[in-house]
Amino acid sequence: ESSQFDVDIFHRHYMFHPRPLLIKGAGRPSNESAGHWTRDGLLLQAGERKVEAELFPRAQVFDGSHPQKMTLREYVSLLESRTETTARKKLHYAYLPLDVSEVYLNFSATLPEIVDGKVEHMGSVFLLGGALMGAPPHHHGPALNSLAYGQKLWFLDPPGREIVAHESMYDYLLRTKGALTSRRCVQEAGDLLFVPRGWTHGTLCLSRECVGVSLEISHQMFDLRD
Repeated sequence: ESSQFDVDIFHRHYMFHPRPLLIKGAGRPSNESAGHWTRDGLLLQAGERKVEAELFPRAQVFDGSHPQKMTLREYVSLLESRTETTARKKLHYAYLPLDVSEVYLNFSATLPEIVDGKVEHMGSVFLLGGALMGAPPHHHGPALNSLAYGQKLWFLDPPGREIVAHESMYDYLLRTKGALTSRRCVQEAGDLLFVPRGWTHGTLCLSRECVGVSLEISHQMFDLRD
């Protein structure tokens, strides 16, 4: 629970000695930004923002495939048009890195209150998708992942078992018969999941829509980069 969170324990026992940590309730939007995370609020704030949806992050660079280019408003309409029959054929995921000039989605690029000012904020990625969509296994530096709406299933593997998959998460799970050796964690709306440096992780949206943000972090003393 967020009320039990201790930042010193987090630094020493989860960042320095890398272990994932799920913090219930710590990923809820702030009072100031909560309205932007609703469907109507998101469309009002960022409906005209350009989106390039792909089966997996940077697919265009890897295999030359063309992303689906549209506005965020059009992408939300695409999600709402999916049915149980068509969902498996419409798996293009909105994975939107935010830079310092971001205007439409800048409300999402803020650290949760429990760590604000206690870690370095290195970057942000806004995430939007629907059932059976998600990011296939990959790994990078430490990140805090909040989920504003939906339910998400995480697959986690410790350092030494690094994987990078260049396919949709749904196809990866079919190919591996459910990634049976990976650890699993279910993230509910309002939860915050810390994924440490070097841990391979993939996600699958279990609900009609999943909306959240990944906040890349570091710490001069407790994040061992080499």
